[in-house]
Amino acid sequence: MYFSKYFSRTAEELFPFVHYLLRQRCLRRRSETTNILNRNQFSDYSTLNIQQLKQRLDEEHRRASAMDEKTFKLTLSLSVGLTVLGSTAIPLVKAVPSEAVQTTLTAIIGLGLFYVLAAGFVALGALRTFPSYGRGTQFLLQQKGNVQNVLADALARQETMNIIRHLRNETAYQALRNGLSLLFVGTLIFAAMLAY
Repeated sequence: MYFSKYFSRTAEELFPFVHYLLRQRCLRRRSETTNILNRNQFSDYSTLNIQQLKQRLDEEHRRASAMDEKTFKLTLSLSVGLTVLGSTAIPLVKAVPSEAVQTTLTAIIGLGLFYVLAAGFVALGALRTFPSYGRGTQFLLQQKGNVQNVLADALARQETMNIIRHLRNETAYQALRNGLSLLFVGTLIFAAMLAY
């Protein structure tokens, strides 16, 4: 059991984008289920009063906007900067006298650039629109019935979509961290080789 958890966590850290794609698909399916309020984690949402549900739904909409903006601005700008930095490092590798070290450095920097570019592509996902629940004409029409259940349903679905946004942020940061770490290791090896 412990080994399985450790292996799963290690795989997530090394390949964050694969983990994100799998979890995102699962969460999207959950948000599209017909009766999401039957799930254990959302079963008590209908017990909140209408004012609390409206307030929570509004908070989740603001949270969604903030996460999208954060992912797009911060992660994308860092990805572009690190990609340029890594690309300029590749020609410097030619200055290393050992061919074996050149190959190693090229592989390390190339893998670092892959992680940074992957983080940039994940960050670009913030431009893609996710469904927004609790807004629109259909939502207003549904409220003619049981307002409390309609609000609880919208809140559960919006929270699920925000979990996907959170996973996207984490994935982008993990990929950036991995890329930056590899670029740093490559720079240390390069500096050590030039010192000798």
